[in-house]
Amino acid sequence: MARAARNSIMESRTARLKLAPRKAPYRVKLDRGQAVAYYRPAKGAGSWIAFVSPSKVKEEAVAWRQCALGVADDLSDADGINVLTYSQACAKARKWFDTYGREARMRVLGEDIPEGPYTVAQAMTDYLLEQCRRGKKGITQAEHATRAHILPELGEIEVAKLTAGKLKRWLDALATAPRRVRTSKIGTHIPVPRKFKVPRQPKAEPVPPAPPSTEDEKRARRDSANRIWTSLRAALNLALKSGRVSDGSAWKGVKSFEGTTSARIRHLTIADQVRLVNACPPDLRRLVTGALHTGARFGELISLEVRDLDVIGGTVHVAAHIAKTGKPRNVVLTAEGRTFFESITAGRGAGERIFLRDDVTRRKREAVGHAWGRSDQKRPLDAACKDAGIDRATFHELRHTAASTWINAGMSLGDVAEQLGDSERTTRKHYIHLCPSALAARVRQIAPVLGINEPDKIENLKIGS
Repeated sequence: MARAARNSIMESRTARLKLAPRKAPYRVKLDRGQAVAYYRPAKGAGSWIAFVSPSKVKEEAVAWRQCALGVADDLSDADGINVLTYSQACAKARKWFDTYGREARMRVLGEDIPEGPYTVAQAMTDYLLEQCRRGKKGITQAEHATRAHILPELGEIEVAKLTAGKLKRWLDALATAPRRVRTSKIGTHIPVPRKFKVPRQPKAEPVPPAPPSTEDEKRARRDSANRIWTSLRAALNLALKSGRVSDGSAWKGVKSFEGTTSARIRHLTIADQVRLVNACPPDLRRLVTGALHTGARFGELISLEVRDLDVIGGTVHVAAHIAKTGKPRNVVLTAEGRTFFESITAGRGAGERIFLRDDVTRRKREAVGHAWGRSDQKRPLDAACKDAGIDRATFHELRHTAASTWINAGMSLGDVAEQLGDSERTTRKHYIHLCPSALAARVRQIAPVLGINEPDKIENLKIGS
């Protein structure tokens, strides 16, 4: 808290009582456009008043604003609430200056001034609404993480009362907690159990997940905690920027966990890719082949339409509304990739999805017609990996496989980043370990033979018979 401006007259009740009574209060400047004043009446104790000018809050062209702070301790001892000393009046005035400044800025921005304390739950709501307004991706996942990890512990706490220690304890508990398991939705219909002649054995109770024990599990939990903390920190910074709170030092001193991005990036060899594609059913084979040729994400692939393919230019256009980053890109295809896409789109309508399922019966209408729906690829891909005799691979590892194949073939990190739609920094973080071998191969292949070595003077030892 800032110290009160020194003033020998205002600090002494005896000196204040010697001041002449007048209508205009005696002012003491605290900061530019901010002052605390003492009103000296003809009878009784004086009072403290705070003043703020338009030069401090430039957004509002209004006259000086004032706020009554309390009674001065001229005739009775101060209690810090109604009867105030000079230093207590200065501290109370500074709090009012912050509140008035925030409300003035919010009125200029056209925002509603909240009634009551501004809590973490309100900050997260405003942040998610702002992300939705800007068209950001991943809003649903952010809402789930907010309800599961942020609101139960911090939701009711006023943002202005957050402390660095409280946030660090919350972040540490989040990093050491067991992973969450999926449960049935609340309020769904529970079917009546059927009656069998021979009663069935009841199923064993599911074992709750244990806290992380291995180094990889601990790293993964810290990585998840960092992602949730990034969302919360962004919401708090938005509250600070919009004037909801006046100080952000509580969360600016909380650092994320380090060393959480050292996860092993798995990629399939070319032989494993061939075995996996051959083990897939026809509809999944087309989807996996498209992923290996483009490095696109599952959500991007299943949203591609025939019009997105440029056969002449040999590219596939990933539009901004389907890209995870919200930025469009053109993925360049190899000759093999162009032949593949041309073969599966020949004679089809421009607005038709490129990748479709052959036969599917859905319990939920997550996708239109035979289009791929969310998580439709998981079980078929697990079965294909098992039939191919390779370790279980996620669909996102096909993206890593495509990037790794390009780098090993001699493509630069910048070009790979363009193909993937990621920043070069992100691409370097995940694939820098592949660069030395690829660089060595390119140097040995491209660099010319200089012919400047001196003749070898060492001869092999001849062993006689």
